[in-house]
Amino acid sequence: MYNKQQTIGRAIYSVLDQVTNNAQDIQLIIVDDGSTDRSREIVKKILSSQPQHNIKLHWQQNSGVSAARNAGIELAENDLVTFLDADDAYDTHFLAEITKLINEYPESSAYCTGYRLVSSENGRQRNAILIGLTANKDRQILDDFFYSAAKGDLPLTSSSVCIRKSILDRIGGFPRGENMGEDQALWSQLALSYSIAISKKVSASYFQQTTNSLMQTVAPECEMPFSQRLQKKLDEGSIADHTAASVKLYIAGHLLDLIRRNIESGNLVTAKTLLDDNRTRGDFKRWLRWRFVLSIKTVCDKLPFNAPESS
Repeated sequence: MYNKQQTIGRAIYSVLDQVTNNAQDIQLIIVDDGSTDRSREIVKKILSSQPQHNIKLHWQQNSGVSAARNAGIELAENDLVTFLDADDAYDTHFLAEITKLINEYPESSAYCTGYRLVSSENGRQRNAILIGLTANKDRQILDDFFYSAAKGDLPLTSSSVCIRKSILDRIGGFPRGENMGEDQALWSQLALSYSIAISKKVSASYFQQTTNSLMQTVAPECEMPFSQRLQKKLDEGSIADHTAASVKLYIAGHLLDLIRRNIESGNLVTAKTLLDDNRTRGDFKRWLRWRFVLSIKTVCDKLPFNAPESS
């Protein structure tokens, strides 16, 4: 939580709504990452009205989303950890669906559900597009995270996933000092080494265009660290051949998304530099599309738009 006074109540109650007769089985940890608005005051009022629940409020100096999530992991008393950003929300059946996944695939290290994307500006929503899943199975093992993420929406989000704490401790949690793409860094590590079970059932809401979201307001001008690390693994030959093609497609998709963001932000020179990276051609149709869009934008920027003087 960082300056989320408008939404933190919704997030907390969406967690408490999971709890029926097993309140002691669930621990809720709220990490206040140095908020300067009324967020903490709101949380304290909710806590005082919910003494029957195991809720802990942890405050720290503003250190970024990775540090906040890692603090929550460290404080967690159980081996199964879920995450929820302060502007997102669970459906009432989220933990029930996660429990079904755990019971069906106890050997997995991570579990995730379908989710909806909701505009914070106008309330419009759509279900995330999950690609690469078996059509007639509601719950299954995610065979190829990288292909699924490259061709559709991310199959994992920080507000629709459950991960074993033992695994999080083993891989070091979320990367410190990275406040954009830190979630994809962790998903990539999981996907390369561990089994991920997924449910198609939509069980959480991910709100877009939210205040204080770097990814919604800033267009990164260079490849993010998670993608650079994946490329290094490809160069070293440490990614299995049957996965390497999907990882290349995933990296291409990441770079093309950066191109889109920079075009939309008017950073055409940066967009062109990124587009000239040969790896972007790994998704050739999307590469052609953004090359065309960039060409049109560049031409339009050079045209004079001064109205002719009247005679």
